[in-house]
Amino acid sequence: MYDSGAPPRLLEAVLKAVDYDGIRRRQAEQDAGVERAAGAGQAAGKKDAAGKAGAVGAAQASGPAAAHVRLGVGLAAYVEKSGTGPWEYARVEVDGSGRAVLRTGAAELGQGIVTALSQVVADQLGLDPSDVRVIRGDTDLVPRGMGSWASRSMVVAGSAALEAARRLREQALHVAAELLEAAPGDLEVSAGGVAVRGAAARRVSWSEIVARAGGDGRDGQDGCLAAEHVFEIEHMTYPFGVHAAVVAVDVETGRVEVLRYVIAHDAGRVINPMIVEDQLLGGLGQGIGGALLEELAYDDRGQLLSGTFMDYLMPTAAEVPAGVRRGVGGVPTPLSPRGVKGGGGGGGTGAGAAVANAVADALAGAAVDRLPLTPEAVRRWAAAPGQVSRKVGSSA
Repeated sequence: MYDSGAPPRLLEAVLKAVDYDGIRRRQAEQDAGVERAAGAGQAAGKKDAAGKAGAVGAAQASGPAAAHVRLGVGLAAYVEKSGTGPWEYARVEVDGSGRAVLRTGAAELGQGIVTALSQVVADQLGLDPSDVRVIRGDTDLVPRGMGSWASRSMVVAGSAALEAARRLREQALHVAAELLEAAPGDLEVSAGGVAVRGAAARRVSWSEIVARAGGDGRDGQDGCLAAEHVFEIEHMTYPFGVHAAVVAVDVETGRVEVLRYVIAHDAGRVINPMIVEDQLLGGLGQGIGGALLEELAYDDRGQLLSGTFMDYLMPTAAEVPAGVRRGVGGVPTPLSPRGVKGGGGGGGTGAGAAVANAVADALAGAAVDRLPLTPEAVRRWAAAPGQVSRKVGSSA
């Protein structure tokens, strides 16, 4: 444990979600069915019928067809580092219309940081996230910044945006307190301006606040109220998680099919769960590609054999099982102001180990020692002494 979390609770949740005990029972039933069928000398008719059902049906069947398709379950746990520093910049502005602008050094790479940062600012200023415009990646408009990498954006850029928005809110409350002749502690920001708590009719608009702030030499500038902050992080945060994979392994062809997958990821306090869950799903697709398909293959003279996308296998949606279960959240970390940790890498981090462990389980604990798990490698492991006759229900 590096900062916060409850790893045993995460593991228990994953075991339940993947139906770990149920998988073990099905393995034992499959093995018992194979033994009964072999003893009875049943004909190959069932084998042909079940073979057409594919790896999923064969792995769950009992009878001769299941003999060459084995069920396996594998787990993987990981700890990552996120929030790499040393700093990030943010500036928040609100104009007279009550719309806000956030200038950030973070970069939008498709990970949804613009949406999440707009939520952070909107929450502090009583606005709707759609009323927050996020400017990034323009050195004319954002004077400095460190960018987005290593799952740092929400931890560092989010903290900078949070503090800048808090500072602007405090400015607005003090200006409104003068206009309303009330104590700042009795006021609250809301859509359209600032009001007396419990007496919404007593309020001033953002237009009035900006005009007063700009008129007396405070931070109002160019028709807006503004505040900025450079957040400096002293220590990284440590997200962690658990993966579980259920696979069907055809020992005759070497084909591995991922039947079921569960991810639980502790990202501390999550600003937008949907974004993090979809990041986990996308990362899993990459992870399955690395586990089963992607390989830089060379011949014995060192010549690259997979130098084009005709030769280098890439994952598609077909390799990712339907209904991947993702759980995000966890225990807020004390190492960032909102308790957030990184969430960008969790989907791929545990995939290789979880799938490899599942294949090893299906092959009675075979020495699965490399990725990707190509059909050639799987057949070699399956043919190793003591592997072919392995009982599917025994522990790995």
